Amino acid sequence: MAAERAVDVIVVGGGAMGSAAAWRLARAGHRVRLLEQFAFGHEQGSSHGPSRMIRIAYPAPEYVELGQEAFRLWDELQLEAGSSESLLLRSHGMNVGVPHADAMEEVARTLDTLGVPYERLDHDELRRRYPQYTFPEGSIGIYQEDYGILAASRCVAALAARARAEGAELYDEEPVVEITPDGEGVTVRTTRGVYQADRVILTAGSWLGPLLAPLGIDLPLTVLQEQLAFFRVHDPAAHTPDRLPLLMHRFPGTTSLGSVFPIYGHEGVKVMLDRTGPGVVDPENPDRSIDPARLERLHAYATELMPGITGEILETTSCRYTMTPDEDFIIDHHPEHRQIVIASPCSSHGFKFAPVIGQLLADLAVNGKTPYPMARFRLDRAALAESWSATKAAVVSRES
Repeated sequence: MAAERAVDVIVVGGGAMGSAAAWRLARAGHRVRLLEQFAFGHEQGSSHGPSRMIRIAYPAPEYVELGQEAFRLWDELQLEAGSSESLLLRSHGMNVGVPHADAMEEVARTLDTLGVPYERLDHDELRRRYPQYTFPEGSIGIYQEDYGILAASRCVAALAARARAEGAELYDEEPVVEITPDGEGVTVRTTRGVYQADRVILTAGSWLGPLLAPLGIDLPLTVLQEQLAFFRVHDPAAHTPDRLPLLMHRFPGTTSLGSVFPIYGHEGVKVMLDRTGPGVVDPENPDRSIDPARLERLHAYATELMPGITGEILETTSCRYTMTPDEDFIIDHHPEHRQIVIASPCSSHGFKFAPVIGQLLADLAVNGKTPYPMARFRLDRAALAESWSATKAAVVSRES
């Protein structure tokens, strides 16, 4: 089968990251073809639903910087989209945990270093300000004003719409079968045709691993199927975004997290209890059913944490987390074929950064470099380098 006419960049994966990359590339005048294996707006991956949290309260300065830029670019997208439907609702939020816990102190130190204002709330102040929550005795909070709620499905649709408006070609229900380096360019074969481009960006979420394996890279990615629920509350007015802060609830001695969203785009409050296991799934597994035991655990957590919850579950849903061992993103060139850009900006906290990661990926594809911080996301970092073998020597020897 003869390859169709070349474009500048092919983007594989039409979720938040791929759509953002297509938008930023097309906006800059590049010829872009985006390929998505499912129908646009599908619920098989990590980019759907009524809400995602955006925040800059992070333990690592790179994420603070990217978060600040993401706020700006979400506003830019809203302006360009011109829609009356809001993509981002600015709010407030907090990390809550035990004193002297590593993650809590790292967040505070990073915000101090960068001069980002925040408040440290003791248990009594948490209880006084926010009686909607009942935290364990001795808990502290790091309260920060720069939070928001992103209308996730609307955001992805807006990114795709702007990419199209700028001239990008977007094709859904077209799975990619093979990616082949072709001289300085790349050939991409799908179930429908063969395409050529100067560069390719792989943003395939939990399907990234199978795409990379034939290219000699076996990354230590773990795909988790997480689930959440919306709960009815006795007093909805007390659980609106202006009164109920977004919550990141950190538990000592574990990477599990609790999170709460106020009522937004739904009748109830959204509560999640992440990484309580097992939840590990094969990327190709189509099952999205809810695990009753994990739902029972979430119900117990939610009703203990929030006295205003009636106990009635209004809705449940699931999504995919593609986790790296250190929970940092993967954003880098293929070490042997620099025309291939690899992106796994997920690990349960990536959505908020979509527009800035889209720009970062566009920079890497077109210019080979980006002004945004990158070292944390490289393929040859310690948490990854020992876990994949086929191109290890090339990665280690590559010039920094």
